Amino acid sequence: MRKPASKTAVKKSTTKAAATQTDAGQANGRSWLNLRLIEVFVTVVQEDGMTHAANRLGMTQSAVSQAIGTIENGLGAQLIDRSKRPMQLTLFGNTFYERAIELLRRSRELEQLVSLQQNAQLPLLRMGMVDSFASTVGPVLMREIANMASRWSVTSGVSGTDVRGLMEQRIDLIVTSDDIGDAPKLLDLPLLKEPFFIVAPKGVSVPGGGLEELGRALPFIRYSPGAFLGRQIDLYLRHHGLSLQREYEFDTSDAVLAMVRAGLGWAITTPLCVLKTRPLLEEYQYLPLPNEGLQRTLRLVAHQDEHAALWERISATARTILKHQWVPQIRSLTPWDKVMENP
Repeated sequence: MRKPASKTAVKKSTTKAAATQTDAGQANGRSWLNLRLIEVFVTVVQEDGMTHAANRLGMTQSAVSQAIGTIENGLGAQLIDRSKRPMQLTLFGNTFYERAIELLRRSRELEQLVSLQQNAQLPLLRMGMVDSFASTVGPVLMREIANMASRWSVTSGVSGTDVRGLMEQRIDLIVTSDDIGDAPKLLDLPLLKEPFFIVAPKGVSVPGGGLEELGRALPFIRYSPGAFLGRQIDLYLRHHGLSLQREYEFDTSDAVLAMVRAGLGWAITTPLCVLKTRPLLEEYQYLPLPNEGLQRTLRLVAHQDEHAALWERISATARTILKHQWVPQIRSLTPWDKVMENP
């Protein structure tokens, strides 16, 4: 017959059980799940892997891997399917990612709210601008709104002005020409509607008639389909049944206009894209698009949150700068067209 346990043994056993229960309670209380770990997971998804995520976060790859392991162990579920290349989320991982994005957004809103209360300015404001806006309106706008944040991070280009960047909390507001569609959680503040027009080399005889005649006389220099301008121009051409030979294709306005300036062909672009090359304005000739033409709307887009009044102040400042400094210049290039300051 086994002897009964001593009081000391019983005490040790009870203490060990209590410690186990405490550990379980901490796990149930999600002590292993914090905002930093969630940020690491979200970054891994956004950067398509742990190596790029580590570079972005300033961490080692092993530290990133350990963070993901900590979350998965705490959840008791796999977030990332490591058997597939490129990396893929599990079904649960997709759901967790969507909730994580929302949690980080709310956390950042709370941080900004507290900072505004204490300092009357945001600690960091991340802004994306399309390149033509950044190079023209951008410098004056930044000078006017500089005191709204302690620190600024401003980017341009496709990745910096994509609505997806807003949804994934990589950026706070964007100036873009993309159509955001029906997005009730986003604030859409139009700034300017400007026309597309034809830009041809100075001194080159441009034939009369339509774009097909012009295309037969001079090569058409295109924007790449990946760029917003390229997609809009292609839609316009298809809508009017126009087929122009693909000979030159570039992904930036600077490259497109450099080719035109060199006399290699003509292009379709917008006034702001040309105005960013200020010293070279006289080296082109400008012609209207036939038919009903084509326009793009520049808009400021941000989350519809407690900072909505701040976003509206920034958009109002941008519209004022456009009205007094840039709309007159746009009208001088396109006297045949109507420019809308408040589309």
